[in-house]
Amino acid sequence: MESSSGISVIFAKNLDLKQSLFIFPLLSFFTVFSQSDSILTENKLNEVIISSTKTNQTIHELPIPITIISEKEVQEFSANKLYDVITQQTGIVSVTTKTGTEGLQMQGLDASYTTFLIDGFPIIGRSFGTLDLNRISVADIERIEVVKGPSSSLYGSNALGGVINLISKKQIDEGPIISASLKHATYNSTNSSLVYKYKEGALHISNSFDYYKTDGYDLIDTDLLSTVNPYSNYTFRSNLKYALSDKLLLNTNGHYYKQEQINIAADSSSLLKGESSIKEWSLGTTAKYMINANFFQKLEIYKTNYRADEFLNTENGALYEDNYFDHTLLQFGMKSSFNYKGVNNIIGFGITKEELSRRDFSSNPEQDLKFIYGQLDATAFNKLNIILGSRYDNYTNYTPVVSNKLALGIPITNKIQLNGSVGTGFKTPDFRQKYFDFTNSTIGYIVLGRDVAIDRLNAMQNIEEIVPFSELNSPLKSETSLNINFGVKYNLLNNLSFELNLFNNKLKDLIEWKLVAIDQSNANIYSYFNVNQVETKGLEFNSTYTKANNWEIKFGYQLLYASDTEVVKDIKNGDSDYYARDPETLTSIKLNKEDYFGLFNRSRHMGNIKFNYHFNDKTEMNTIVTYRSKYAISDTNGNGILDIYDTFIDGYSLCDLGISHQISLLKSCQIGVKNIFGFTNPEFISNITGRLYYMSFKINFK
Repeated sequence: MESSSGISVIFAKNLDLKQSLFIFPLLSFFTVFSQSDSILTENKLNEVIISSTKTNQTIHELPIPITIISEKEVQEFSANKLYDVITQQTGIVSVTTKTGTEGLQMQGLDASYTTFLIDGFPIIGRSFGTLDLNRISVADIERIEVVKGPSSSLYGSNALGGVINLISKKQIDEGPIISASLKHATYNSTNSSLVYKYKEGALHISNSFDYYKTDGYDLIDTDLLSTVNPYSNYTFRSNLKYALSDKLLLNTNGHYYKQEQINIAADSSSLLKGESSIKEWSLGTTAKYMINANFFQKLEIYKTNYRADEFLNTENGALYEDNYFDHTLLQFGMKSSFNYKGVNNIIGFGITKEELSRRDFSSNPEQDLKFIYGQLDATAFNKLNIILGSRYDNYTNYTPVVSNKLALGIPITNKIQLNGSVGTGFKTPDFRQKYFDFTNSTIGYIVLGRDVAIDRLNAMQNIEEIVPFSELNSPLKSETSLNINFGVKYNLLNNLSFELNLFNNKLKDLIEWKLVAIDQSNANIYSYFNVNQVETKGLEFNSTYTKANNWEIKFGYQLLYASDTEVVKDIKNGDSDYYARDPETLTSIKLNKEDYFGLFNRSRHMGNIKFNYHFNDKTEMNTIVTYRSKYAISDTNGNGILDIYDTFIDGYSLCDLGISHQISLLKSCQIGVKNIFGFTNPEFISNITGRLYYMSFKINFK
């Protein structure tokens, strides 16, 4: 424990007394949980260690909001990419951001606040803060863990809204296992995968290959452009695990992803054509040493790179535009864990180095991070489950941040459990918000990162100052949040269960771009500021009913209120004048609190119903209906906020149906249709393609 104390002293710099009182009693106590007496022991799903929260409890005992998506659920609708699976979960929706990219929203929080992991290692390559979920294959995934609410106490920045962790399959039986699948769908979309696994004693080998190709689709026939251009990609993953002894386990995993796509765009007078490509790779190595049955240490080294290139040529072949995006992350970490009399403890520390190079940056920025975290998982009075965690992050050029989390689980009876948690989270400004230097000559605007804005503005001639440039001298602050969850789990019968969770997220110092100047050509110039303070709150309800082995029905619903707290305060107190025009009388109306709808791109109501029916031992049917109520993506009446007089996108429902048949012990097939009723909204929702048919075939070899 001397090394732990030394580390605590090193990281103590810049901590104030209040932060120290919370973190150091925790860090002085521990080191994490023991998985088992043997380093090779595996856990079944219902006894699984929840990797995202670093606990060894079952999901039913865990006192924080978490969802486990099993391999069976992934296969029910022949899902191939993470996007196909995750968007069918309660309270999770894919939305189009201000920049036109798609992001994942949880508890009303934007996509940039969710951390994505594969086997605990981070996935990078975000475009304008969002991650393309269609590039993440689930061909070799055993389960997906979704933790809602801030997880910065374990994962630091970008985990302010939650964590999604994909866990690779583990092989229990000895010998080789080979599985192959082939799927064909509308738009000439083809997806094939091959998985090879081998286990012999202490040696585990797992390799998977996934290939996808599509002709794309076009929702608007009246223009020259396709909604999605043709593209193809493939993913290769490899994992090698070897136990040198009963106490030392080595694990190496890596992956390579490549995508090629036709790139077509248009300017005011002509059609532009080119190509875009993405290359991504990662390599991670861990060494786990078990000192005894209750104490182990783990060393982790991980490096990953994401590179995107695209170009456009004019009709006569001249280069019109050329862009690139090159992001590299290197991470080193050490983790120790200790179990004493049923108290599970963890302590970890590490360093991270990031570098990003892109065409719209004047330099190649780098960022270094040193961090230390700890977590305690204990049971008090043989009843009260306590999870207490804290993390200290020391970034280059930023004030150090301490993130804390406390979760309590109280079993009232053997059927009812009350859960509550409170936690803080944060997100540092990303490279784009600091170093962006982007000019859109077609539309006519400029976006400048906070760290380059002053120099660029001073170099410009005859510009009109909208915001005092002195406000740009101070650096951006990190966004911070406070989250509270309160829930109840009720297993009414062996085949009927309910789960209710109330949540509240308060975010401070939100980073948004706003107009700072107008140049001599009347082009707007924007930069980034800490502006808003927002709140998202609501409830999430899930229930499951199973009838013997014949059928199962699941129901999920989320109620969400998301608002700018300053707007709510101003309207309530009458300090600001917000007006809207009545669409019928065309008269101006002063808005009251009830007229304010909230934040853009949020639906008040979302829900889903899943139904599984077994015709016999070999054939089953799965159907899901998802619903999203109305929402708006922009202010249409010019008052700067979203109110009931703005133009909304109507709510909609989607229905998917799939039928699976087990041909033999090792062969199965599936047919299905997504979006049965053929819903589309080409103007506002580009990711819903209309009715889509598919058929797939899978075979296992052993």
